[in-house]
Amino acid sequence: MRWTVYKFGGSVLRDAAGLRAMARQVAEGPRPLVVVVSALARTTSRLEGLAARVARHEPWLPEMEALARYHREVLAGLGKVPEQVEQRLEKLLGQLSALLKAGKAEALPAWTDRVVAYGELLSAAVAGAYLRALTPEVQEVDIRNVLVTDNHFGAAAVDIDTSRKRAEKAFDGNHPLYLTQGFIAATADGTPTTLGREGSDYTAALLGSFLQAEKVVLWKDVPGVMNADPAIDPQARHLPAISYQEAAEMAFYGAKVIHPNTIKPLQNQHIPLEVRGLFHDPGQRTVIWDFEEMERRMPVFIRKERQILLSVFPRDYSFVLNTHLVRLSELFREWGFRIGLIQISAISVSYCIDDPGERLMERVKRLQEEYEVYFNRGVELLTFRHYRPETVEEKLENLLVLLEQRTRLTVQYVVKRP
Repeated sequence: MRWTVYKFGGSVLRDAAGLRAMARQVAEGPRPLVVVVSALARTTSRLEGLAARVARHEPWLPEMEALARYHREVLAGLGKVPEQVEQRLEKLLGQLSALLKAGKAEALPAWTDRVVAYGELLSAAVAGAYLRALTPEVQEVDIRNVLVTDNHFGAAAVDIDTSRKRAEKAFDGNHPLYLTQGFIAATADGTPTTLGREGSDYTAALLGSFLQAEKVVLWKDVPGVMNADPAIDPQARHLPAISYQEAAEMAFYGAKVIHPNTIKPLQNQHIPLEVRGLFHDPGQRTVIWDFEEMERRMPVFIRKERQILLSVFPRDYSFVLNTHLVRLSELFREWGFRIGLIQISAISVSYCIDDPGERLMERVKRLQEEYEVYFNRGVELLTFRHYRPETVEEKLENLLVLLEQRTRLTVQYVVKRP
């Protein structure tokens, strides 16, 4: 029997009810099964905040106490658990507190990854202990001993060949059920790294590919992939089946339900990806596979907030395409910039990127050593796939359009709200 991989996101692992729902799905799931868990809801953001506070020498203890209290409350909500479960949770919380107390001892990205990794470690400790109480067959695997990456902290690249060999050894089939963490990994020398936001999806896809799984299932708080975010478009409709290509396009343009790197390892092995809602009708799901262009019948609208429109001009007016694109790409890769749009003219190039927060001005000053740089902060990137003109006009009403880019299937706008 072939493997199945289940991944449970932090949005569903937000409380004891979510953990119980996860346990029910795991108990009823196929075997052999690998379960990948994310940090509990909002924990990653809280840990990033803690790392930043420590780095700035600001008070951090109240936030740490709140984080510890949250995990204790989730564990308490599960009812009576073995004493060693509480001991394990307290040990991890103690390690995290000691790390923060010791202070930042390395570059900020590496330090942040070291702190943030505790989100998944805490989640796996709670989920693993609860699953073991219900299903003693579960075997835990520390994913940091499996996924080997470079040292590009915050968005590390995985060494596929080495990681595959380690995965085949760690998930050897001697147990019917395995539990591991998503999002986190380590360099060859064991330094903690992370795979980028929502990287748990990517972890599940990699394991599915390494193990040649029958399918990978992402359990979310939505009943599958929608053609728009229901929070901003009440008329959003469910997409029952889409192709790898369409899913990759949607992920790249900012659809929150799928991590951009998730599709490639599964497409390479022709492994279906299912997106299902843990608290929704089990019959309602989205299947992503080698489908033809059936999804083009339905328009797709994606909105990415907290964007930066960054325009770069060579000081000597040399042609951007011939001279500067490679250099800029190398810098943006080094800085972990996530690019949603590029527009090139003869002597300038404009990028729409995710807002890097407090690191922005540091990066702009670095660019200004070689280029003229202009930017607009607080903009949005609107993407329309298989668009209809009337739909686009409606969404653009009362918005200031800063940049437009159009192809046969896709039109994008960088916009500013009044």
